[in-house]
Amino acid sequence: MSQLKKLVSETAIYGVTHTVGRLLNFLLVPFYTGIFLPAEYGKINVFYSVVGFAIVVLLYGMETAFFNFTRKHDAKKVYSTGLSSLLISTIIFIPICWGFSNNIASFLKYPELAHFVQLFIIILALDALSALPLAWLRYQKRPIRFGVIRIINITLNIGSNLFFLLLIPHLVRKGWSFGWYDESFGIGYIVLSNLIASAAMFILLLPQWKYIKEGFDKSIWKEMIRYAYPLIFVGLAGIVNETLDRVLLKRLLPEQTADFEIGVYTAFYKISIIMTLFVQAFRFGAEPFFFRNSEEKNSKKTYASIMHYFFIVVTFIFLATTVFLPHIAPIIVRRTEYFNHPDALRIVPILLLANLFLGVLYNVNFWYKLSHKNHIGMWVSIGGALVTLALNFILIPMIGIMGSAITTLVVYFIMCITSYLLGQKYYAIPYRIKPMIFYFAVSLLLVAVVVTLSRTSSTLYSLIAAIVAVTGFLAIAWIVERPPKKA
Repeated sequence: MSQLKKLVSETAIYGVTHTVGRLLNFLLVPFYTGIFLPAEYGKINVFYSVVGFAIVVLLYGMETAFFNFTRKHDAKKVYSTGLSSLLISTIIFIPICWGFSNNIASFLKYPELAHFVQLFIIILALDALSALPLAWLRYQKRPIRFGVIRIINITLNIGSNLFFLLLIPHLVRKGWSFGWYDESFGIGYIVLSNLIASAAMFILLLPQWKYIKEGFDKSIWKEMIRYAYPLIFVGLAGIVNETLDRVLLKRLLPEQTADFEIGVYTAFYKISIIMTLFVQAFRFGAEPFFFRNSEEKNSKKTYASIMHYFFIVVTFIFLATTVFLPHIAPIIVRRTEYFNHPDALRIVPILLLANLFLGVLYNVNFWYKLSHKNHIGMWVSIGGALVTLALNFILIPMIGIMGSAITTLVVYFIMCITSYLLGQKYYAIPYRIKPMIFYFAVSLLLVAVVVTLSRTSSTLYSLIAAIVAVTGFLAIAWIVERPPKKA
């Protein structure tokens, strides 16, 4: 239990800073949806989907390899080796991709936006060179510095967006003149804001680059690459599952409606960030914790307890977000044009469930990292990616964005079950499956009751039903989880 409390405290520290930063970033969603029509908002999200693929390739598993090999080698030597490797590969990446920027833009069906591709190349390079220094701060247990840097990064991003998309247009309408400002650049200011924020984060992390003087150890690097290369495929497959649907929506839907569909899909996908915030905060604390405590005597029981309480929290988040959805969605998505799509609200519970299973997947996937069987995790991830591709190609032409949402849920559920069964074979952890099924069933039942009542009741009664459902779930969890009274 002491180890569990330690993880909770570390996750809380990382989680507060990470969650505050992500919440600040989340505030941009109503801002963007208030300024841009769905079609314009859809364009920028296609680019960000491709960025997800690129950053996985640029990092090629070095973060996880770093945490793993600090158990075996001197941490500074592992860090300097990984940092040197990333520096060299990033320097090679920039001119190659820059030369193909026009081709990349054309492939995405935005040939007129090649300059966006070039801006993203710089952003990717800066983010890749910042990733391992951030991991070093986590390894050193410096969550406050880590969090401050992250919050500065996100605050600068938000501030730049407000400056370019709100303040300057307002001043222009008042008669001010800015020779550098181009209103037609539009969503490009989102990219420029990202570039400013990434550059600032890179500069703030420069002190962590001093350890590169420890040099490059070829033997350690070979070990790291052998360990990490399957994680590239895991990461790429994960990005296929998480973001490729935007690219496929662009290519599989009619050209005249594709950007609108992507804009709606992305805007309502953002509502599930409430789940993602907790899952990501957990990951920041859990990854170094799991590696650090893998040799402890009762580590597997600890991991099982972590999963149990984690599942209660994510199940509660799913319930609360779903039952309050009709009340919170208009606050987040500002323009009525987004609600004109018949599936706008319907996809949110499906995506929340998908992200719930993604969070569970992060837990059950640790077995292959701890047992050095990354190749098995690679094949599970590749299988998930193939199912994602197949289902999207089948369902998107038939039911549009609903097809992408259903695909995401089905794939994460299948991957959870597969990874769990393989983990029980190679690195058995005594997860408490029956209580998890119980909580999941309770949440689904409560959601069904509230949704049914909401269809035939006023907004007030719908709100009351949502409050009762959430309170009821908490009461049930408290009764089940409270320790027995001592005799």
